[in-house]
Amino acid sequence: MTPSATQRSWINPEKARYYQVFLDQDLFGDWTLIKVWGGIGSNHGRMHSSGVASYEAGIELVDEIARRRTRRGYRSAPTD
Repeated sequence: MTPSATQRSWINPEKARYYQVFLDQDLFGDWTLIKVWGGIGSNHGRMHSSGVASYEAGIELVDEIARRRTRRGYRSAPTD
């Protein structure tokens, strides 16, 4: 089975913040983790991307990010 792209989103309504993570494969078959965050309603968010060794390594990072977001008061949000 071929792994598929993954997307997760969180919001912190008390601080009006959002955080999104995308794990996607590029045209060369390499996996990239993209993190996007900022204020809800603001046009000044930030983005950071980094390569990961494999899909499995990327999923481990996504899971760690999910734990960190939860500890910081974020809730899971639906993805589009």
